[in-house]
Amino acid sequence: MHSRLSACLLLLLTGTVAGAAHAHFAVDFSDSHTSRYGPGEIKSAPCGRPDGERGENVHTYAPGQTIKLSWVEYVAHPGYFRIAFDNDGDDDFRNPASIAPASRTCAEGEPNCGDGDFYNNATVLVDDFGRHDVAENGKAYSLDLKLPDVECDNCTLQIIQLMTEAGKAPYDPSAEDADDIYYQCIDLKLQASR
Repeated sequence: MHSRLSACLLLLLTGTVAGAAHAHFAVDFSDSHTSRYGPGEIKSAPCGRPDGERGENVHTYAPGQTIKLSWVEYVAHPGYFRIAFDNDGDDDFRNPASIAPASRTCAEGEPNCGDGDFYNNATVLVDDFGRHDVAENGKAYSLDLKLPDVECDNCTLQIIQLMTEAGKAPYDPSAEDADDIYYQCIDLKLQASR
């Protein structure tokens, strides 16, 4: 716990986290996994880095195993999280077409705002998780996640944070992408015991 808080403070104080990102979360600051690229690269779909490749940190589990998955929202914004799984890389992940806003209605013409495009494709395992309208820096989230019952050598677990407080009425057309998405991936191998 102490090392997680120290790492969060160090990143925030030194500015080593990607400067363009306005919301930050990381599985690396939790107790369960290491992400593909770390907490500094979270802005590009599907895993945080444009045209990224599988990382060196691969976590191995049995098909259908239930794992503890946790992460920390260290620079908080109102929003929620979604977890998806791709059994052959990360090419099947899709962004939500619309994001359900926090405690408000969509402003006229607000981009990406809607009722929430939940479970919009077969890769999504958990959606609209941990919804919070009040931001709390350093809050930890966790859940027991049942992995799909498949074997795969190149599978990926994606966690996205959907930020919902931007673009409040009146809508400001100069603020592009009022509701934003941030990405982290965990590289997996699911292998049955032989």
